[in-house]
Amino acid sequence: MSSTASTISKAPSSRAGNHGLTFAGVLRSEWIKFRSLTSTKLLVLFTFLAVIGVGVLAAWLRATAIEQVMKFGAGRPEAATGSGAPAMTLDQAESVMAGQGLNIYGIPNAGLQIGILVLGSLAVLLVASEFATGMIRSTLTAVPKRLPAFWAKAIVLVVVSYLLTLVASFITFLASIPILNGYGIHMGFDRDGVVSGIFLGGLYVAGVAVIGLSLGTLLRNPAGGIMVLVALFFVLPFATQLAGLIPGDFWMHVNEYVPSVAGGRMLEIGHKDGFIDPGVGALIFLAWILVFLVPAVAIFKKRDV
Repeated sequence: MSSTASTISKAPSSRAGNHGLTFAGVLRSEWIKFRSLTSTKLLVLFTFLAVIGVGVLAAWLRATAIEQVMKFGAGRPEAATGSGAPAMTLDQAESVMAGQGLNIYGIPNAGLQIGILVLGSLAVLLVASEFATGMIRSTLTAVPKRLPAFWAKAIVLVVVSYLLTLVASFITFLASIPILNGYGIHMGFDRDGVVSGIFLGGLYVAGVAVIGLSLGTLLRNPAGGIMVLVALFFVLPFATQLAGLIPGDFWMHVNEYVPSVAGGRMLEIGHKDGFIDPGVGALIFLAWILVFLVPAVAIFKKRDV
């Protein structure tokens, strides 16, 4: 009896018992889950190529539009001089296009709407599909404190979204240089707004991914979460524009406070009359992230699966 007790007492404890579950291990697990699906890899690759493709197309379209404005004035063929001289200088034409929201420094971010749609939807699916299939039980059994699993998912999504957008924007910038040069338009890092726009564009898409993750956590339904995300970023801006027709100063400016408009303004530079400043847009966009993130974290921590 004593020999058996002695043997039991000397049995080595498990490695897991000594070291416990680390956040690095949880993060590694979420990264493996993210990259293990072929469909996810293809979706990320498609998004990367689509963002670049739309950006390159935007460079060509804006360059040709500026060329037309230079020849004929602000969209009026009768403004042509008839003497072969342009109706506007290059700077004047660029200013006209910028007034319509088609600035040159924003070309690297011209394809971000695709990144927002795809990566935001992917973020919803990352957590909502686990709830829908019941896989979340395995995740939370392995990570009983729960929140490390949520933050690990968020970090994976933020890093992937940011790096993909950053690299795609940079490649778009490089590809746009010869296109714009062909029309006599200078494009380089010395142009105001280019560098800040490239780096902030990644943060914008990463922020949308966090909102998508939060919606997936709150709704636990992949289709429902994606529908709300699309409504928030693509339908709400049009609805608030129509609301601007309602008499009253409040309704005239409500459109500026929706997440897509505030986030888009964050990528711009300088003051524009009748619009919020870029810094204010960044704060409004951050507030939208917190509106969804805070309740999502609380529910993920407490609600039964």
